[in-house]
Amino acid sequence: MKITTYFPFRQKTCLIILVMTFTLLQSSISSPALQSLGVGTEGPDLTLQDSRGTKQKFSTLKGDKLTMVLFWASWSRQSEMALKQMEKLHQKYKNQGLSVVGINVERQTIDAKALTDIKGTTDRLQISFPTLVDHGLITFHDYGIIAVPTTVILDKDRKIIFEMSGFPLVGARDMIHFLAAAIEGKAPPAEVAKKTGYQPDKKAVRAWNMGAKALKSERTAHTAEMWFKKAISADPDFILSHLSLGSYYQEQGDIGKAKEQFQQALTRKPDNASALSKMGLLLLNEGSIADARTMLEKAIKADESYVPSYYYLGYLTGKEGDMKKATELFASAEGLNPMDYQINVYRGKMFEEKNDIEQAATSYKNALKQLLNRK
Repeated sequence: MKITTYFPFRQKTCLIILVMTFTLLQSSISSPALQSLGVGTEGPDLTLQDSRGTKQKFSTLKGDKLTMVLFWASWSRQSEMALKQMEKLHQKYKNQGLSVVGINVERQTIDAKALTDIKGTTDRLQISFPTLVDHGLITFHDYGIIAVPTTVILDKDRKIIFEMSGFPLVGARDMIHFLAAAIEGKAPPAEVAKKTGYQPDKKAVRAWNMGAKALKSERTAHTAEMWFKKAISADPDFILSHLSLGSYYQEQGDIGKAKEQFQQALTRKPDNASALSKMGLLLLNEGSIADARTMLEKAIKADESYVPSYYYLGYLTGKEGDMKKATELFASAEGLNPMDYQINVYRGKMFEEKNDIEQAATSYKNALKQLLNRK
């Protein structure tokens, strides 16, 4: 009979790695990161290199009227469709005040082979608008990109007036109608305007911006609550303020107030994928599994490109024992945005609760590696 003696030692080693890595992971997260900016907020400035290594600034690339920015990658199945569509729009409106800029977000570190692959894609598709490379994914994180591809339209003052995650057929059609109206200085069709959302009150946006900036510093983070409340007071329908305040309360451990803000967002926009996902996670953590599943499935139906809903639901599904389906959900999340370290965090939590210590340790280590690469 063969006696195996190494497994207990290996399991104990993995457990130590898991605990140490998870502790480092938790301590590395100093403040909640807002996952998107949203219509009405100012898009961060950017200075990036093109494929030849020449630095390009937003100020020299922006259009006289509008600038369309496409975040894309060669590993994204929908990016090629998006690039083709952007080239058509570039050709149609380049002399009418529109500038199209592609930002490649291939991966954290771009080597010579990656640059060759990027150039090969743009050459094959005959892309004539500028394509920049986001070394270190700085701009990717500054804009809080959820999925790849993502399209953002900014006005001449760099204010976001339209955003679209993924490349859904209906969403792409709405974007084209919105763009045509904006170029001509007209209001978008009523159906499109209803989907793309309203322009929030400027005072609300300014207050939200102050809150977002406050969160970036430990010294001022405590003032974020005040600024988000001011934003809500100025414009109660500005969903991003409710989501931000709710996330702030969640980080502070005040779950009751967090749920209240997420519910306020859902009251105003019942199909908001972010609010549905955040509420679903809170319900999951409380043990309300059925209600959590309902929320998360609604989130995916509302926006098939919203990545957190997939890994939250993957975590829930794994807890219930359906590991095959859980694996599929985590894979869907990675297909949309493999740079989101939280995918590995929740996969690690799932394995840990299943007492698969080795798999949990591997997932947490991968999450920490991704997080540290962002610093």
